[in-house]
Amino acid sequence: MRFEDFIFVYHLRDERQIAWHGRSHSHGGRLYELHYFISGEGSFRNGSIIHRIEPGTLYLTPPSAEHQIAATDIKRPITYYALLIDVEGDAEAIGLLESLSARRGAFSIGPSMRFFFADLQGKSASGRPELVMAAHHGFLAFLYGLAGGQAVPARSADNAHVEKGLAIMQGNIEGKLDLGELCDRIQLSREHFVRLFSERMGMPPMRYYARLKIEAARAMLSSTNLRVQEIADKLGYENQFNFARAFKRVSGMPPTEYRATCLQRADFAAGADSAARD
Repeated sequence: MRFEDFIFVYHLRDERQIAWHGRSHSHGGRLYELHYFISGEGSFRNGSIIHRIEPGTLYLTPPSAEHQIAATDIKRPITYYALLIDVEGDAEAIGLLESLSARRGAFSIGPSMRFFFADLQGKSASGRPELVMAAHHGFLAFLYGLAGGQAVPARSADNAHVEKGLAIMQGNIEGKLDLGELCDRIQLSREHFVRLFSERMGMPPMRYYARLKIEAARAMLSSTNLRVQEIADKLGYENQFNFARAFKRVSGMPPTEYRATCLQRADFAAGADSAARD
């Protein structure tokens, strides 16, 4: 199994991005594509079935199946991860993906899996063989859990409070939000909500909110021409220094270095694609 491509698209609202990401296409060979939608309004056509995009929904597209994203409201832009997987010669991965695809290829796993995919993307792009293998094994474990029904979070009143908190955070990435305001909107005490959120998400709510901002910053650095200062302003940081420090703490490198790394990968991919056509 090999990850052919792994992208994160934050707020699909630019016309050129909508045209590119919204094109109808398919992949041949043994290429499966996975789309994990985090937020936004639109539809996803997977083969002959058209699904309404719901936050926290995962779609699995088998080889040769036409699929297409349609953004219907730029005021509610789509945010998602897409992973293209080559399973040629991997009987274990083929068996799992064929079985999951037979279930219409649609799964509601909740928006809390976003950092699983963020970590998976980071490890797969690290260039370190040990971390790349960790990403592959982690993804296989996720597929086994999905096949066994354990990747889908149980529904409860507590989960409903956490999901509401996640939605509020997602809607305030480009701005500011403190714990008091968040708890007031959910109508829970700080102590109660922090406990519920930490148990479900593995970290306190404000640390999660900070990671959401860095996740958005990564997408802006890799897919827009916004200056670092503009990104810091857009995401509600007091200044560029605070943003750079927060970014490095989560990503392990400064924003400028991260952007340069993304550009190098894009140039390499473009060169490989050109060579393949020649």
